Amino acid sequence: MRFLGRLAWSLISLLAVILAMLFATSNTQTVALRLWPLEGTFDLPVWMIVLGAAGAGALFGGGLVWLSLVAAKARNWRLQRRLGKAEQRAVSAEEQLDAVTSDTAPSPSQTPILPSRQ
Repeated sequence: MRFLGRLAWSLISLLAVILAMLFATSNTQTVALRLWPLEGTFDLPVWMIVLGAAGAGALFGGGLVWLSLVAAKARNWRLQRRLGKAEQRAVSAEEQLDAVTSDTAPSPSQTPILPSRQ
């Protein structure tokens, strides 16, 4: 199963690289890019602007996913710590209950035999 997942991931990555290369070779026109507060212009190929924006978006989205994973892992660690403490308290309570019931329970030789009612 792991092999199929890696194979699928490799094929998807290869397809994305091929599509990016085709896009870059097909769109070689230059575009004048002006940034409002600045006076100058940047003359860049269309493919560089589009693929740069896509790459920046992928990095930004990946960063957001990574941050949400860190938050989920921190919550998981906190809940596991609480679960461990609760399990220790449960074991301690069971031991105390066993100690109390074994001390107060009469032994079979001490149990009085009551006359039966007829």
